[in-house]
Amino acid sequence: MKEIFLFELKYRLRRPATYIYIFIMFLMPFLLAVFEKSVTAQYTNSPDAIVGVLGGMSILALFFYAAIMGVPVFRDEEHRTAETYFTYPVSEKNYILGRFWGSFAIVTLMNLGAVVGAMIGFGLGAFLDRPDYGTYTDFNFWSYFLPFVYLLTFNAFFIGSLFFSLMTFFKRMPVLYLGGIVLFLATIISGELLSSLDTEWLSVYVDPFGNRAYGYITKYWSVNELNTTQLSFSGKFMLNRLFWLGIALVIFLFTLFKFSYKGFLASKKKKSVKEDKAIYEPSGISAIAQSFTKKAQWGNLWSLSKIEFLSIVKESVFLVLIVIGILIASFVAYQSNQIYGTPSLPLTRYMVAQIAGGISLFSVIILIIYAGEAVHRTRKNKTFEFYDALPVSNNTLYLSKIISLVGVAVVLTLLGILVGIIYQTVNGYFRYELGMYFTYNFAKIFPAYLMTLLLAFFIHVLVNNKFLGHFIVIAIYIGLPLLLSLAFKTNNPLLIFSDTTGSFLSDLNGFGHYLYGEFWLNLYWVLFTCVFAAIGKIFWNRGFFSSAKERLKLAKSRFKGSTVAYTLFFLLAFVSVAAYSYYNIKVLNQLEDGDYGERVNADAEKAYGKYIGKPHIQVIDLKANIDIYPEERKADAQGIFKIINPSDQPIDTVLMEIKFPIADTKISKVVYNGTEIKPFLNDSVYRLFIYKLPKPLQAKDTANLVIETKVRTHGFSNDTETAILGNGTFFRDAIFPTFHYDRALSDNGVRKKYGLEELDFLFPPRTDSLALKRNLFNEDADYMNFEATVSTSSDQIAIAPGTLIKKWNEGDRSYYNYKLEDKTDYFFNFVSAKYEVKKDKWTAPSGKKVDIEIYHHPEHNKNLDYFIKGIKISLDYNSKNYMEYPYSVIRIIEFPAYSNFAQSFATTIPYSEDFGFVADFSKAEDYNYAFRVTSHEVAHQWWGHIVTPSKTSGANIISETLAEYVSLMTMKQEYGEHGIKSFLKNSLDEYLSSRQFSFKPERSLIDVETGQYIWYEKGSMIMYDLQDVIGEATVNKGLRNFLNEFKYFKKGYYASSEDLYKALYEVTPDSLKYKVDDGFKEIVLYENRVMDAKTKALDNNKWETTFTVNSKKIYYDDSGKEKLVDDKKNLVDIGLFGEDVTNEDGVTIKNPLSMDLKWLSPGDNTFTIITDEKPLKAGIDPYNKLIDRNSDDNLKAIEE
Repeated sequence: MKEIFLFELKYRLRRPATYIYIFIMFLMPFLLAVFEKSVTAQYTNSPDAIVGVLGGMSILALFFYAAIMGVPVFRDEEHRTAETYFTYPVSEKNYILGRFWGSFAIVTLMNLGAVVGAMIGFGLGAFLDRPDYGTYTDFNFWSYFLPFVYLLTFNAFFIGSLFFSLMTFFKRMPVLYLGGIVLFLATIISGELLSSLDTEWLSVYVDPFGNRAYGYITKYWSVNELNTTQLSFSGKFMLNRLFWLGIALVIFLFTLFKFSYKGFLASKKKKSVKEDKAIYEPSGISAIAQSFTKKAQWGNLWSLSKIEFLSIVKESVFLVLIVIGILIASFVAYQSNQIYGTPSLPLTRYMVAQIAGGISLFSVIILIIYAGEAVHRTRKNKTFEFYDALPVSNNTLYLSKIISLVGVAVVLTLLGILVGIIYQTVNGYFRYELGMYFTYNFAKIFPAYLMTLLLAFFIHVLVNNKFLGHFIVIAIYIGLPLLLSLAFKTNNPLLIFSDTTGSFLSDLNGFGHYLYGEFWLNLYWVLFTCVFAAIGKIFWNRGFFSSAKERLKLAKSRFKGSTVAYTLFFLLAFVSVAAYSYYNIKVLNQLEDGDYGERVNADAEKAYGKYIGKPHIQVIDLKANIDIYPEERKADAQGIFKIINPSDQPIDTVLMEIKFPIADTKISKVVYNGTEIKPFLNDSVYRLFIYKLPKPLQAKDTANLVIETKVRTHGFSNDTETAILGNGTFFRDAIFPTFHYDRALSDNGVRKKYGLEELDFLFPPRTDSLALKRNLFNEDADYMNFEATVSTSSDQIAIAPGTLIKKWNEGDRSYYNYKLEDKTDYFFNFVSAKYEVKKDKWTAPSGKKVDIEIYHHPEHNKNLDYFIKGIKISLDYNSKNYMEYPYSVIRIIEFPAYSNFAQSFATTIPYSEDFGFVADFSKAEDYNYAFRVTSHEVAHQWWGHIVTPSKTSGANIISETLAEYVSLMTMKQEYGEHGIKSFLKNSLDEYLSSRQFSFKPERSLIDVETGQYIWYEKGSMIMYDLQDVIGEATVNKGLRNFLNEFKYFKKGYYASSEDLYKALYEVTPDSLKYKVDDGFKEIVLYENRVMDAKTKALDNNKWETTFTVNSKKIYYDDSGKEKLVDDKKNLVDIGLFGEDVTNEDGVTIKNPLSMDLKWLSPGDNTFTIITDEKPLKAGIDPYNKLIDRNSDDNLKAIEE
C-alpha cells in the first residue's frame, strides 16, 4: 500500500494540472472572501460567513474531485498499464487503498488551499478598511478549521469514494459525470425542501454537502449567535454528516472488497460471434471512384454530424440524464408554482419560465460535458489515428461536432416544451399556447444553449485537460458574472456572459416590448462565441500535434483564405451588434456600473442635506391631467396644484426632485401664479431642480402651481421599465416631482465611506415636534382634494382614485374623469389596460351603498368572488369597529406580473396578476390568501389613509401592523380561532428566520424602521396575542379611540408608535399590561414545551389526562444577546386536542377538547384535566401566538 500511495502522490505532484487545481481552489475562496460583504449587523468574517464561503467549495470543486479521485484506477486501463501493474506482488486491497489515499491526499491539499485562500481573503478584506463591506471581527483559527473538517474533508471523502467507485467499476466517463450531476441536483432539491416548513426536516438528509443541514440549524439564530458560535458537530448537522459519511464508508468498503484484478481486466460484455458457414467467393475487383466535390463534402458533413449526434443521444447516460432532467424540472415547477401553500393554475407562462428554471442549468451542464466529449472522445478511445486520417477536411470534422451539439441543444429545447405540456396535461390543464412555448424557448432559451456550446467547444479545443476545460467553462458561465458583480459591481449585459435585458412574461402584457432587446443581446453573445468558434478551428487538434508550440505553429499556417474571411465576418458582425446594443443601453438609456448610484446619492446629500426637515410648500388641492400612450410607451402629465406655505416663515424657493422610475422623465414646464419660472439650480444627474419664486410665499398663504412632465422610453433598456407598458400601465404619484429632499443612503458603512454622518435611527425620534407634523409616506401634503382626468387608447380603461364622474371618447382616445369624495393623503396612482369589470355592492352600516369593482384580465375570472368576499368582510369589520368607509366605491385593479404584491391607495387597490387571480384554491393546503391579502389591503383605507403615520421612528406599524391585525381578525371570523394556526406558524417562522438579516440591530416593535418581518409577522402575532388575552372588543375600543384622535390630521400632527402603544395600554387591565410592554418595547422569546402527558379512561366514560408543561420567557437585547430570564408568571394557553379536522375550504382546523389561558410559573407546571373524549395531544401555546424558537415541541402525543 505504501508504495502505491507514494507512487500516486508523486505522480500527481509531478503533474502541472495538480498545481492548477490547487491554485484555483485557493483563488476561488480568496476572491469570495475579499469581496464578501455584510449589509446586516453580522460581521463580514463571522463564523457563519466563513462557513458560507468554504461550505460551497465542495460543489464548485466537483470537477477537480472527479479529475483527481475518479481516474486513479481507470488511468491504468487507459494507459494500458494495468496488465503490468497487476503482476506486481501487491494485493488488490493494498492497490485500492494506495490509489485511493494517494488521490485523497491531493484532494486534501486542494481543500487546504481553499482554507488558506479564505484566510488570506478575509484578512485582506479587513486590511483594506472598506466600511461599506461591513465590520470585521478578530481572526479565529477554529472558524476555518471546523468547516475544513466537517464540510470540506467529509465531502471530499464522500465525493471521492463515489467517483473512485464509479470509474473503478464502470470505466466510463459519462457515468462519472452522471454521479456529479446527481450530487449537484441533490443540493438543489434539498434547498427547495428547506424553503418549506412541511419539508425542511427532509432537507437535512437529502443534502450531501452539509450546507442545507447547516442552514437548517442556523435558521433561527440571532445575529449574536451567527457572530460568535462556531460550527458544531451536533444536532441535525451531525446527523447529516454521519448519514453521508456512512454512505461514503459503504461505497468505499464495497469498492475495497469487490475490486479484483480479474474482474477489472475482464471485458464488460462477451461478444457473441455467429459463425457464417457460407463459402466466400470473390466478386472481382471493382473500380473505386474518389469524389471531393462540394456535394460530397456536404454529404460527409451530414453523415459525420449524424454519427456524432446519434452517439450522444443514444448513449444510455444521456437518456438517464434526460429522465433526471424531466423529474427535476417537474419538481421545480411544482415547488415554484405556489404561494402560501396554494398552487397556481399551470398556465403556459408559468410553465415556460418554471420548467426553464428547472432544466436550463441542467441542460447547460449537459452541453458543457458533451462539448468536452466531442472534442476529446477520439483521443480518449485511441481512435483519433483512424478518425483524423479520414479524407475529409478540417472544416467538415470541426463543423460536424458543432452541428451535432446544436442538434442536442434543439432536443433539450424541445424537451422543455414537452415537459411543460405533460405537466399541464397531468394537472388537467389543456390550454397549451404553443406559440408562447416555442417563442419563449427558441427566442430566449435556445440562444443561451447555442452560445454555451460554442464557448465550451472552443475552450475544450484549447485546453487538453478535459476536467480543467469543464471548470473554465463553468467559471466563465457562473463565476465570471459573480466576479463582475462583486468586484466591479456591474450589471452590464454586454459584460456578463449570456446576459440579456430584463424582462417578464404576463397574461396582460404578453412578452411586451422585451423580445426586441433580448434578440439583440442574444445575437451579441452568439456572435461573440462564433468568433471564438472560428478561431478554435485553426487550433483544432488533428493527428499527433499536441504541444502548445506545435499547435500554435499549425494555427498560424491555417489562418488564411476563407478562415480569415469568416473570422472577420463574425468579428465585424459582433462589433456592429455590440455598437447597436451599446447605443440603446448606454446612450439612449442609462446604465452605470460600480458605485455610481452611491456616489450620486452621497454627493446629493452633501449638497442638499441642508434641506432635510426645512419648510417647503405643501399641496392642498390637485387636479391631474394624465395622458397615457401604451403603444408608444410614453406619458404626458399636467398637475394643477393649489399649494400652501404651512410654516411660519416665508418660502422663496421651490425644490423639485424627479423620482419617476424611467430615466427620461423631464419637467417640461412650471407656471407659478400664471408666470412661467425656470430653475436656477439644475442637477440633471440627481434629477433635482430648484426654482426661485417671483415673490416669496408668505406664511399660511396659498398659490397656484402648474407642473407639466413628460415621460419617454427609447430603444431597449437594461431596466424593465414597467411603469408604462403596452397593456398594464401602473404608476404612482412620482409622475409629478416631490417638493422636499430625503436622504437616500441608509447603510452606515456606505455613509462612512463617503464621509456622511452615521445614523443610529433613520427617522427622527417621537419627541421631535416638527417630524410629528410630517407624513411618513409623502410630506408634500397633509390631506388634500384630488381629481384626475386620465386618457388612454380607446381599447383600454384608465383608472385613478375616486368616483368616476365622466367618460368620453375623442378620436382614438378614451378619457376618464375621477374625483375623490373626501380628502386624501398625497398617495395616488394611475392604471391603464384592456380590462373586463366585475361589479358588486356592499351596504354600509348607515345604509350607504358602496360599489365594488374588480378590473381584471378577461380570462382571469376564476377567483373574483374571493376578492369580493375579502372586500366585503374587511369593509364590514373596519366600518363596524372603527369608522364607516368614507367613499362610495372601492376597486381592485389587476396589473402585470413583473412583481408579486398588492398596494392600497384611496379607493383603489392595484393587485399583481400573480397574486390570487390564477390561484387554484381547490388545492389550497391552508387559508385562502386572496381573501386574506384583500382584507389587509382594504384595512389600509383606515390604517394608512384615514390615520397616517408620522415621519418618526417606529410609526409604520400604524399602517402595516394594524392592517395585518384586521386581516387576522377577518380570518378568525371566517375560519374560526382554531383554523389559523398555520398562518401564525408561518408568521412565527418568517419572523424568526429573518432576525439574522436585520439591517441594523433588531429593533423592538415600537422602534422598528426597516424589516417587514417585524411590521407584519411579529406585529400581527403581538396584536393577536393581545386580543386573545384582553379581548378583541377591548383592543378594538383602544384602536377606535386612537383613530378618532388622529384621523385626517385633526390634531395638527400625525400619530406615532408611542401613541398607538398608549391607546392599547390604556384599555389593558393592570395585570396584563406586561403584554403590551413585552410586545411593543421588548424583544421577548419563549421556550415552551410539553414535557410528558398521560391519559386514562374513567369509569364514567370520561378521560383524565395529566400533563406537565415547561415555560420560560427570555428578554434579549438588539444584538440577540440574552439579558434577562423572567421570574414572573405569564398567561399562556394550554390545551388538549383530538384529531384535526378539515373544513370545506380544505383548511386544517384544530379540535380542542380543552383550551384555557393559565398563569404559568417559570419551569414545570402540571395539570390534570378531565374530558369527554380521549385526547390525542397535549399542548402549551398550541396555536403559536407567542414567539418561540422551537415551537415543534409545543404539542406532544399523549400516552395512555
